[in-house]
Amino acid sequence: MRNLAQQIYGSQLTEYSKKQTQKQKNGYSSRLGWVFVSKDFTKETTKAVRTYGSLFNVSKDYTYFTPNTFYRNDLRRLSTLRWINAMSIDIDAKNGENEGMTLPDLQESITQAGLPMPSLIVQTPSKGFHVHWFLEQPKRASNKLNAHYSRIQTCMAEMIRGDVHAVGPERLFRLPTDENTVFHSQNRVSFDTLCEWFQLVQEQDQVDVHTYKKGFCKGYESLLKHPAVQKILEGVTKGQRDTACYTLALAYKAAGYDEKQAEQYLHNWNQKNTPQMRQIEVKRKVKSAYNGRFHAPSAKKIRELSGMLFSYVIWEEAKPREERTYSHIDEWESDVLAFIRSRGGKVSGSQRDIADQITSSVDAEKKIPYATFKKVVARLEEQEILSKKVSGKGRGASTKLTIIDEVKARRTQSEASKKENTHTPKNNGLNSNTIKDTVVGGTARPLSTGSSLALPKETLPPVILPTSSTLSKPAPIPGNVPSAFVSALYNRSFVDGRFIFRAWGKIQLAFKAFGITYHSIAATDGYIRLAVDAVAVTVEKKGSMIAEDFQGDESFLKYLFGTMKGLFAKYRSDQITQFVEKIEGLGDITLSHVGMELEDELKAARVVDRELVETKLAEIEREQSARQRRKYYNNHSAFDLNSSLNQFKLFMKTDD
Repeated sequence: MRNLAQQIYGSQLTEYSKKQTQKQKNGYSSRLGWVFVSKDFTKETTKAVRTYGSLFNVSKDYTYFTPNTFYRNDLRRLSTLRWINAMSIDIDAKNGENEGMTLPDLQESITQAGLPMPSLIVQTPSKGFHVHWFLEQPKRASNKLNAHYSRIQTCMAEMIRGDVHAVGPERLFRLPTDENTVFHSQNRVSFDTLCEWFQLVQEQDQVDVHTYKKGFCKGYESLLKHPAVQKILEGVTKGQRDTACYTLALAYKAAGYDEKQAEQYLHNWNQKNTPQMRQIEVKRKVKSAYNGRFHAPSAKKIRELSGMLFSYVIWEEAKPREERTYSHIDEWESDVLAFIRSRGGKVSGSQRDIADQITSSVDAEKKIPYATFKKVVARLEEQEILSKKVSGKGRGASTKLTIIDEVKARRTQSEASKKENTHTPKNNGLNSNTIKDTVVGGTARPLSTGSSLALPKETLPPVILPTSSTLSKPAPIPGNVPSAFVSALYNRSFVDGRFIFRAWGKIQLAFKAFGITYHSIAATDGYIRLAVDAVAVTVEKKGSMIAEDFQGDESFLKYLFGTMKGLFAKYRSDQITQFVEKIEGLGDITLSHVGMELEDELKAARVVDRELVETKLAEIEREQSARQRRKYYNNHSAFDLNSSLNQFKLFMKTDD
């Protein structure tokens, strides 16, 4: 048990508890974590431990534990999570699910899913399994990481027949013992490997959408007539009944049947199942489907239940804009850009107030819906046309929207105008621009929250973009590369779009080495300036087309990559040095307040430079620990001095 615990937690637990004097002298460690153990999931039987000795002692009396650790010992919540050490999946064997599953069956499922070998498999009393993959390096918990962890965990559970409802890094799992451990290896997996696996699954799902064209179903009305649904209607076996009943109820709902009709049809269907469900269960499933938020069944569930190709989407004819309830998103993009441009290229205020001022260019009485406004802003931000910065929190938050690429903005408006002037075809097919929810299981576009990194306000060099006529011979310049970077190369006669795209790829790779995402590079002025500086330095060493001393593509791009990494490393080092100098002059209360602000920043949905923020937080903890030590030594020094003086006075008095 002790060796296994050390394999999971490493230095997050200590051998012995610290005494209070040690804590005062050395400060509180931000690396340690609390492990929760429980007898029966209730709060009364839950206990937090922080030493290996305590964990080993309680393991005989407790049944469950948390593979991941927390920074509080009184609250096991997602918000109090500190370290993620393992990816864990619950394979449930209750209610007829996974009945008869053996360890070889589970291992075969893991192999077929393309997952690496797990580190530990524990069998539960109900003959289910708890499967754990221990991470090579623990990951510091954050809102963004926790959410992605749950997405990967859900996907893994779906692939190996796990419980998709038992997800979340804060969950309890059965404590491993010699009796219940059925598989144990020294294998560990990196979190990046799991992320790559998840991305491949997502990409395969997109490919499958095209594969399922053979089983394509158009419109809700034809759902019940599709061969895949017809096969489910022939009856299912134990372990599939609940899911099948709920899925069919949604199919009847989507096809226009009322709740009573659907219930009657499903009671008849239930007679074909082996064994049959209880009538009350059928009634509950129908009621849940008709009262729930889903309007149609999941295509994925239909494929799983039937084992057949199946996919469907709802097509509808696009009306003229003035007659539509939902407008094409690119048309609203044009209206949003026109509004911001009319305010000098910048607007600020609450997002709802800004949205309330934007009206349709076709109908002045029609305002942009708030949800549509947020989607439009997110799209424009991803296209690097608009930057969004949020200050404050809650109702007092203020959002600043700025047009950062006028060329792209004009192009977007021009394209939207052309679409409005063009007659819409009778059937617009699979139109991804129509803002309309279709079926369960769609992928939502993430919304940006803007950059929170404070950077000096400097003016970027003037953007001089090439005209289309100058690019008639070389490859066109890609539209997703920032204009300032394009200008830095184009003004030195690098006019081939392929070369510019490769150069921007090297810049992205350099930033990625420091954990900076593509969207953060494009949305942060300071990072674009560094990229432009990297081009200037590289041109000095590797030449340019205009000076006719160019040393070749590969040599230039390789040097550009190294230069960018060097410039950013120096930039980050300077940021830390300035921060350390700043906090040394702060009072204790102000220093603590700065630390809390940094912790809040780490919890944000998007952090521009997480490593920089974590380093700053570590510097604050070091400064606080140093101050505690100085106070401790000063107090003891004063005590020793007073004691020496008293002894000296006593000696003098005795001598007299």
